[in-house]
Amino acid sequence: MLLNILNNSYQPNFQSLSYAKQCGLRSMQNIKGFEREIIEAYRSELPHEIWGNAEKLKQWAYKKIEEIATKSFPSGLIDSITIKEGRTDAVKGWYQIIKNNEIAQKNPFLQLKIIRFVTDKLLPNNKQLAPIINPKVISDTIKEVDKTGESFKKTYYKNMRNFDSAKWLKTEEISENGVLGKWYTVDVPDEIQARRNLFEFNNIKKFISVLSQGSNWCTRSPYIVGDEFSNCTVSIFVDNKGVPQICMTTMGKNKNLFEFIRGNEQYAPIPQRFKGIIKSYLERHEITDATVGRKGNEEPIKKFLA
Repeated sequence: MLLNILNNSYQPNFQSLSYAKQCGLRSMQNIKGFEREIIEAYRSELPHEIWGNAEKLKQWAYKKIEEIATKSFPSGLIDSITIKEGRTDAVKGWYQIIKNNEIAQKNPFLQLKIIRFVTDKLLPNNKQLAPIINPKVISDTIKEVDKTGESFKKTYYKNMRNFDSAKWLKTEEISENGVLGKWYTVDVPDEIQARRNLFEFNNIKKFISVLSQGSNWCTRSPYIVGDEFSNCTVSIFVDNKGVPQICMTTMGKNKNLFEFIRGNEQYAPIPQRFKGIIKSYLERHEITDATVGRKGNEEPIKKFLA
């Protein structure tokens, strides 16, 4: 009985392999890199007749890129101008850059990997905007990822963080009890200062958005800065893997008080290993008081560090 069950369970696989061989189709074990990554991402909609044929899969990938890059990305939570400029037009801008990139245009799977990264979070029930476009950083990241096969998302945001050392940006390399990373501190101007230099203010907003990617903080979207956050200092600790772990913001003119300190998951407690990072930062900058957590669930910094 058991032998019959085993024989029956294996028979379809042999038939499938035989059919694939007769049709000249590839097996998954012979497919590597971005191509394999895309097949696995779209496995539910890709029959073997397509992914098993290298040329058919390429044609499918080019069509898929076009389909994603030319559609609109509605949201019930943001206004139509922001949707157009921050989502739909931005996606088209990304598409034009990668389509014309010498390396990416030869590899539809790399293109599709990038366009998935750009559109992945643009859902109808959120306010997320498309990633910030920096043509130079996009080009450098494509070159790097093509060689390493690493995550485009992580590499792009790493390169964006390191791209510009502006006068409004301060950085500190940190090694504390085995935790490695860097503090990025940005002074956000008030409304009057922002109006005097909108170009610089927009760069500040974009940079804080870049620093926040990989967290669930509202500052992931640039329009939040300047609306809910102005005339303040924002300090973000990014670990050596490129993940933002701590966000600290002052509010108002009194810059020796951090009103909010939050971890990567703002609704969850800050992990114990980051307490030393926070404590040393406060001591170095002679900050005497702070509140940890969200409103309604906050606690004094002294209790948190005890």
